[in-house]
Amino acid sequence: MGKAIIIGGGSIGKRHSKNLNEIGIATRIVDVDEIDNIDQILLEKYNFGFVCSPNVFHIQHCLKLAEHNIPIFCEKPFYTDRTGVDQLLKIVNSKNLTTMVGCNLRFTDSIKSIDKNTPYISAYFGYNLKKWRPNTNHLESYSANKSLGGGILLDCIHELDYLFYKFGEIKEIECDKYKFTDITNDTEDLVRGKIDFKSGTKASFSLNYLSENYTRYYDIIEKDIIKRVNLKIDNDMYKKQIEYFVQKVTQNAACMNNFNEADYLLTKILGE
Repeated sequence: MGKAIIIGGGSIGKRHSKNLNEIGIATRIVDVDEIDNIDQILLEKYNFGFVCSPNVFHIQHCLKLAEHNIPIFCEKPFYTDRTGVDQLLKIVNSKNLTTMVGCNLRFTDSIKSIDKNTPYISAYFGYNLKKWRPNTNHLESYSANKSLGGGILLDCIHELDYLFYKFGEIKEIECDKYKFTDITNDTEDLVRGKIDFKSGTKASFSLNYLSENYTRYYDIIEKDIIKRVNLKIDNDMYKKQIEYFVQKVTQNAACMNNFNEADYLLTKILGE
């Protein structure tokens, strides 16, 4: 079924490689220490490109794949600032390249089942950053460092992404970022905000690096009660996401959460 190049050999790059291998796609992982040789590596033919490097390098690495006419799957967030974004969008749109930004929660039944006419929803995610990546120093991770594109707002953009996925265009978004502890070096460890959608739905969200236990849910107000749905995370959603992207590339068709859609959401979040 072809071959994929994966830029970034961290946990998510390895997960995508394994899932691709299971559906018959060979993979070549390019680690950070090999990135200087990327032009030589790209002399080989690749049918799919995956960008799983630290957030701050996403656009740079996407540009490299786009220049070689490779359909691109980029891990979230698409970018941390818009430097190079317009150039990238111009290239992928002119070449009609299939693109997608990681949005694995969209592939869970809990998110698919949200009624698009829901009047009010509140999304929550929290997990202590020290527990995210076992056997590593959390302060050396991209999450804890602005220079690598970290911070809970974009690190856990999943919540804002699935709200956008279900309720569409955004009328207004407000977001307050806080750094209450030393669990990061210089990035926010808690974010709270609200979104007004043009559809009429109102949403709130809270994200943090501080909760003792992994907690992810959304609340929906129905008449005079609050209905809570806990989100279960497993590899099945990652597999479905990969299969979806591969199918769209094969069909030369547009993906949901392509680069243009992901850019729309980020410009709203970052106020750019």
